Amino acid sequence: MNDTLDLGLDADSTGADTDNITDWALAQFQARYGDHITKDDVWEYTYGVMHAPDWRERYRHDLQRNLPRIPLAEDFEAFRSAGRALIDLHIGYETVPEHPLVCEVDGRPDDGTADPAAYRIVSKMRWGGGHGHANEDRSILRINERCRLVGIPPEAHDYTVSGRSPLHWAIESLRVKHDKASGIVDDPNGWHAWADEPFNLIRHLRRLVTVGVETARTVAALPPSLSPH
Repeated sequence: MNDTLDLGLDADSTGADTDNITDWALAQFQARYGDHITKDDVWEYTYGVMHAPDWRERYRHDLQRNLPRIPLAEDFEAFRSAGRALIDLHIGYETVPEHPLVCEVDGRPDDGTADPAAYRIVSKMRWGGGHGHANEDRSILRINERCRLVGIPPEAHDYTVSGRSPLHWAIESLRVKHDKASGIVDDPNGWHAWADEPFNLIRHLRRLVTVGVETARTVAALPPSLSPH
């Protein structure tokens, strides 16, 4: 059995706390998997299913215009536990363990003891390799001409949101921007997270690699969410 259902969501315009899973939706899951299922279980399961490759492929067009249809998969717990792990990763991206990438400053391994200027974003970070997309080496991220992160695993690029991995989003958002009309400069080097301790930028980027790698591994281990028929 592998039915699908429209997932009902409660909305509260007052801003008060409310369950995001309707009683009707909970009843469907309890009828399929047992009365022990809670709304939190359903939420975690749904988050897991929405990362399943077969589900994303089946509903890739529907997601642009309709509410998602959630399958009642054979293995509820596989998707619930994966969803819990993914929620922890994606909400806690600022505190997950750092991936053990090597930081090099001036061609030598560095553990945060270089002068603070070595970790500053000068304009925009970029991948290693030559110029042009075809020559990119995404195992290397150049922070600036002096500093780079090396050893980025391929899995770090497998998990994407709107076509960009966590590191790719960082490259696009963490860059020095000048608005010619107003003269305003948006400089991420002054952001609170690493203004006083610039090496925190390196720690942040390492954590984004952890998010990408662990998400890819969790997704790869998921069973099919949809019936083959």
